[in-house]
Amino acid sequence: MTLTAVFFITISVFAHVGWNLISKSRQPSGTFFLIANTAALLLVIPLLGYYRSVFVWVPSAVWALVAATGFFQTIYYLSLAGAYRRGDMSLAYPMLRALPVLFITAVSFILGRGHQIRPFGLLGILMVAFGCLLLPLKSFRHLHFRDYLALCCLLALVAAVGTTGYTLVDDEALRQLRTHFHPWMGYNSVTLFYVVLQTLSIEIWLGLYVLLFRAERNQSLYVWRKDRVHAAVAGIVLTFAYGLVLASMAYVVNISYVAAFRQLSIPLGAAAGMLLLNEPRYFPKLIGVGVIMGGLMLVALV
Repeated sequence: MTLTAVFFITISVFAHVGWNLISKSRQPSGTFFLIANTAALLLVIPLLGYYRSVFVWVPSAVWALVAATGFFQTIYYLSLAGAYRRGDMSLAYPMLRALPVLFITAVSFILGRGHQIRPFGLLGILMVAFGCLLLPLKSFRHLHFRDYLALCCLLALVAAVGTTGYTLVDDEALRQLRTHFHPWMGYNSVTLFYVVLQTLSIEIWLGLYVLLFRAERNQSLYVWRKDRVHAAVAGIVLTFAYGLVLASMAYVVNISYVAAFRQLSIPLGAAAGMLLLNEPRYFPKLIGVGVIMGGLMLVALV
């Protein structure tokens, strides 16, 4: 990974932990994240005018990818909200951040891109995944598979699938946009343009969900009155954080490195949960953090 990629992702992970703390503290729902995304959309709306002449030149294949990323992002937000309502941040957060590393690496090999991942990079990715799976354990003496079958864990698994989906889709969409608009638009400009498209897509999918499900509609006014400020702040921060992740994709040979190094947020998130939310501090969590940091160092050095 280049220093530019490391710099972008490091800033993004601190922001990521921040908006997750805000969300967890408010017992989030689909409506919460719709408000969050609406705030982000209002933030990027001025870019619509700036890029208005570019829209007509976007390839149809990219529009399909834009629709797909909105769908996967919605799956992620809804599952994340459910996991946070039913369990600790220090349990759900590590799982939903760890599993995409394995999923994305597996897909890279399936798509024939596995040769881009160097041996030490692959070792680092595996260490990250293994360390993250240690974090939910209470004791090494009592290892129970059923601990991972709790509803909180299952929802975190679904959120990880959503993360894998939108990460792969975003990587392909950005590759196509950079190729299509080169040399008229630079990498950072293409990234900003894509953030606009992505935010619009998420707004549509989340809006449809809230409209179609009565439970969400019934609590919309309550969430608006109680949590709109927290949701708006979370939305702005999360859009900034993921924008940096998208920008970093231009500076790595394989997005598996991005997916792995983003896991720096896991020890930070676990620490935030234990220190700020007073969640249990089990010994396996501390060991898992050490394994993760070792894996991240390997990923950063290759």
